[in-house]
Amino acid sequence: MIRVGIVGYGTIGRLHAQAWQEVPGSKLAVVADCDAASLEKAQNDWNLPAVASVDEMLEKYDVDLIDICVPTPLHESVMRRAIEGDKHVFCEKPLARSLEEGQRMVELSSGYQQKVGIGHVVRFTPAYQKMRQSIKDGEVGEPGVIRTFRGGSQFPMGYQNWFADFDQSGGVILDLLIHDLDYCRWLFGDVERVYAQSTRGRAEEQLEHAMIVLRFKNGVIGHVEGSWTNFPGQFYTRVEMAGTNGLISFDSRSTEPIRTMTAAGVRLQVGPTAVNPYALELLDMVEAIKEDREPLITPHDAYETLNVALAALESVRTGQVVKL
Repeated sequence: MIRVGIVGYGTIGRLHAQAWQEVPGSKLAVVADCDAASLEKAQNDWNLPAVASVDEMLEKYDVDLIDICVPTPLHESVMRRAIEGDKHVFCEKPLARSLEEGQRMVELSSGYQQKVGIGHVVRFTPAYQKMRQSIKDGEVGEPGVIRTFRGGSQFPMGYQNWFADFDQSGGVILDLLIHDLDYCRWLFGDVERVYAQSTRGRAEEQLEHAMIVLRFKNGVIGHVEGSWTNFPGQFYTRVEMAGTNGLISFDSRSTEPIRTMTAAGVRLQVGPTAVNPYALELLDMVEAIKEDREPLITPHDAYETLNVALAALESVRTGQVVKL
């Protein structure tokens, strides 16, 4: 039985806590959070111990895996403590806020005897997996263009409104569109050029819309679009992929029944009614431990996706194409 400690009980920490209930061979044992209200909620939700820090967790409780769900700038420090404690580590995306932090996290995990996985959940979403398999099977012929959209719901809320602090969250590109950037990399490999535009600085606070254009080394063109809005709405995702022999399209609003999970006031559509991709990514982590293999997404893989996302932010800043 893998005993799990969650560090950070905000939106994603609560989603992970729900998902761990669906992962055989695991047990949520303790939660850590610096916020007293979050600690009280964790205790009420799951009737388990709640402590104020990862240090207290490591000192007082016997856990096998640390699940890092804190704001992005804290990922490195919590991972470092988990590795110093000789624990398996699962860390939410994005890997880090900067390439320097990300590189240090890759170096921390390099050669480490325990398992370290990163939470790019779209790779575990059944519809996205099926689209990837269709491409691998040649059903659309030679891929040429992919277009994605992600957004539509109310601006995310977090501890001390950290999502609205660009220096912490990286805005809609680093926190939200990194999902699609990672998926596109999973489909088509390395990115060669990035160009991006965003409404950041040109719109009201807590409203950001961004468009990213990617050219992959294999010649595929990607159009990645996303939105953080400031009004309640329906979160949805959309994908179109065109090749020499056909087109694949997916829209979460109409293509399949959707399971909705609610945490911290945010409604998230996470997949078909019978499948929870958050549980699937955590199951992959548990199976990696038991089978002594790498998780599907390693820190190095997540670093490459982070590099693309930060290149998009640099393109927004300069108005220029960024070559990778």
